[in-house]
Amino acid sequence: MFCTDVPAPFLLIFSETVPQLLYFSHIPTAFIALILGFFVFSKTRKGRNKFAGQLLLIVSLLFTVWSILDIILWTNIDSDRVAFVWSIINFMALLVSSCTLYFSYVFLENKDAPLPFKVLIGFLLLSYAVFIPTNINLDIFNLSNCEFEEGLLVNYYYFLEIVFFSCLLIYLIKKIAKAGKERKKIIALFSLGVICFLLSFSGSNLFGNITKHWEIAQYGLFGMPLFMAFLIYLIIEYRVFNIKLLAAQALIISIIILIGSQFFFIQTDTNRTLTAIILFLVIIFGFWLVKSVKKEYEQKEELEIANIELKKLDQAKSDFINIASHQLRTPITVIQGVASMMLEGDMDKMPLKEKQEFYRAVYDKSRKLQTIIHDILNSTELEGKEYNAMDEKMNSIDLQELIGKVIKDFEVEAKERDLDLIFIPTKENIPKINGQEKYLEEAFINLINNAVKYTPSGKITNEIRIARTKKGRAKIEISIENNKDNKGVLIKIKDNGIGIPVEAAPNLFKRFSRAKNAVNMYTDGTGLGLYIVKEIVEGHGGKVWFESELNKGTTFFVDLPIVTKELNIKKRILSKDS
Repeated sequence: MFCTDVPAPFLLIFSETVPQLLYFSHIPTAFIALILGFFVFSKTRKGRNKFAGQLLLIVSLLFTVWSILDIILWTNIDSDRVAFVWSIINFMALLVSSCTLYFSYVFLENKDAPLPFKVLIGFLLLSYAVFIPTNINLDIFNLSNCEFEEGLLVNYYYFLEIVFFSCLLIYLIKKIAKAGKERKKIIALFSLGVICFLLSFSGSNLFGNITKHWEIAQYGLFGMPLFMAFLIYLIIEYRVFNIKLLAAQALIISIIILIGSQFFFIQTDTNRTLTAIILFLVIIFGFWLVKSVKKEYEQKEELEIANIELKKLDQAKSDFINIASHQLRTPITVIQGVASMMLEGDMDKMPLKEKQEFYRAVYDKSRKLQTIIHDILNSTELEGKEYNAMDEKMNSIDLQELIGKVIKDFEVEAKERDLDLIFIPTKENIPKINGQEKYLEEAFINLINNAVKYTPSGKITNEIRIARTKKGRAKIEISIENNKDNKGVLIKIKDNGIGIPVEAAPNLFKRFSRAKNAVNMYTDGTGLGLYIVKEIVEGHGGKVWFESELNKGTTFFVDLPIVTKELNIKKRILSKDS
């Protein structure tokens, strides 16, 4: 059965008898929604905003499908086709509204909605869907105007649209009220966009259904590009979805869509040709402009990041100099004081035990002074381009022998601190490696020194003594083995000391970086030791990493290749700085 009041459409949707605004309100708005939907989806496929990107694409696709169905209703004369489309179009509108509500929650909460929410939405939609093929949905077809008389199900449609919009409105108001100042701006802008969309889309559909003035629904679709405009602004200004979108990109796309939409109004072939030429030129110019702006933007962003890093490094250096200068004064004062007492003969009058206490103080302060000066000189050497490399030639190194030598140098200090410093020998045949021995020795000294320094024994304070009773004796274990995975040598330095906080881990190998608990325990660290270790190990083609648990201990791993190409540690570090 066919309607006779209008001619058949071309390609299912194109007709000359429809309102002129129909195509302009349906096609460009759907096109805009699809562009942004696919763009966000493509940029969030692997990130933490993956699900929000998928939901936005689903909303865009549902909106596009609804727009095509609505055009079919306006243009088609086949009653069977009209009946099918009319029966499902309200359900498609409900899918748009419910998915928009779902997307809003996921976008703002950055997590999936609770299961009860999804079950409830699914139940409401299913309870509507089961009545679609019945006369409760569509009752009588009026051939004179090619329209259906809707059944009682339309009232349930009105109810669900109001429920979805009300839930969204209440949720957004609560979210804005609880948000912080910066976050509140993002939520408010998003809320304004999504409310404008649903209010115009669902509101115009409801008004059209109730009053039978279907033309009003055409204006409701303009809420979608408005919603997309708010999302684009949030992407540009606040980088929501973790996407970098340039304002130039958004502007060029908008101009192309606006020019393209003119084809729905043009009546003559001449104007169509001129518009096509202008559209082509805008696309070419826009591509060049976006490419140029993007390159400039990336360069500016790189400079900003580099500037922030330089400021952090400069501040860290200033802090280091302040700490170092203070630390240098303290041991010098003690040494000068004892030397003055010796010159004036005061030491000769003291008992032997008291003398030894002063001598011990001089010894301890001189070692502290040596450590500070050593770190400062190392830092200067690593940065000063006027210096030559200390040791450019590689030699064959017995790592077991080298590590054993370093451990022996710490035996006295370990004994004084009541630490068990254990070297676990291996029965494996550890091959010699190629490298610069002086630098590798420096790396292992720094690692073992940290393990000794930050593994407090029960000898220090009563509080630590009680803690040690629970944890066992302070212990440091050093082991060496063949790494069968990469045919290298793996060294482990394990302690049961204070551990490393999770928040300190990412920056631990950077210059002047120290964990907060390490600073609280020893204020006299320079924060250069692990940076030097990393550069030396990586300079040998190896890797260094750690595993740690706060208040339980840390294990550092050093993986070194047996064969290393000709290297110069000094030049490696200088090349990174330049």
